[in-house]
Amino acid sequence: MKILTLFLLSVLLVGIQKVYGQQGNIYNSVVGANSEPSIYNAVNMNSYELLTTNIQVSKENSLQKLVLAPFKLSDQTKPVFLRETKINLAQKNGISTIGIGFGFDSSSPFTEANDSELANLSFTTIPLQGADPDHVYQAKKALIERKNDLLRAKAYEDMLENSFKITVGYNISFFEIIGGDKVDLDQDSVIDNKYRVESNNFSLSLTFVRSIKSALSVTAHYSSKLASPKEGELRVGYAGGSLAYGHQIFVLNKKYDESQDYLKSLFVPSIVLGGSIELQTAVSNKSSAKDGIVTTWAFTPFLDFKINPKNQFRIGVPFKRYSGVKKEVAFGPFLQWTLQFASIE
Repeated sequence: MKILTLFLLSVLLVGIQKVYGQQGNIYNSVVGANSEPSIYNAVNMNSYELLTTNIQVSKENSLQKLVLAPFKLSDQTKPVFLRETKINLAQKNGISTIGIGFGFDSSSPFTEANDSELANLSFTTIPLQGADPDHVYQAKKALIERKNDLLRAKAYEDMLENSFKITVGYNISFFEIIGGDKVDLDQDSVIDNKYRVESNNFSLSLTFVRSIKSALSVTAHYSSKLASPKEGELRVGYAGGSLAYGHQIFVLNKKYDESQDYLKSLFVPSIVLGGSIELQTAVSNKSSAKDGIVTTWAFTPFLDFKINPKNQFRIGVPFKRYSGVKKEVAFGPFLQWTLQFASIE
């Protein structure tokens, strides 16, 4: 699987699509894609935008990832849960992952309650040009359109406040070589590439957005993994989860409410400070755990620089603690570039 190619194709797909109607998709990942930056970053689907891609580089890991919610490209609003269906594509250290998630977002403008709220807003009607010179009429029209956009944006903020998002996800991961003949290169009578599937992961996540500035995310995971594709390996069952919080600490553009990114989807150029705690522990076949690691803890403080939807980057420093046959503490920074779109106009 060539994940980078999929990145480019998906971005091209989004670039040629159009979202119809007046309603948009609210940008709300204050935590979102940041919530699991270390252990579960390849299978994380806590992203609620139309498109989220990121490339993460660190000493230990190399990650390329895309989460796409394709039904947000449609003007169909029913059933609502389809709008939150997302597809995950990721590649991490030679392991390729594909997944699907189903969810519900209470802040979506397309829910019945929020749709009614938008319908009841008192938008100003744009009058006919009449006797006004064209430049005067265009100025009046622009002023009214901005007033209406600002009214809609404030309604979006009200929807986002104290909202929640739920996602049920499934991911399947494959070893680097997923095809071809089975071989025994070292001639030890053990097939070196007996298995194709590296792991199956099931997840349930809940994100609570207090406001446009802060959010909390909790996710539970269960996975079944192989340490290697070699014949005779036993699948290890792992349970775990994560807890993350993010808060906006600085706004980069004090006039953000004049930008189209904010008026259409609530994007605020800002710096977000946050942190996450992740846990993964073996619950079956512990003796077959990869590298003898039975339990992994990871604490990751991070800074997210949200310059605009096309230019975002994140600096984080994961602190990991391993236990089992191998016991040690490790840490090291990572740098991650992110692109996120709530909607395409």
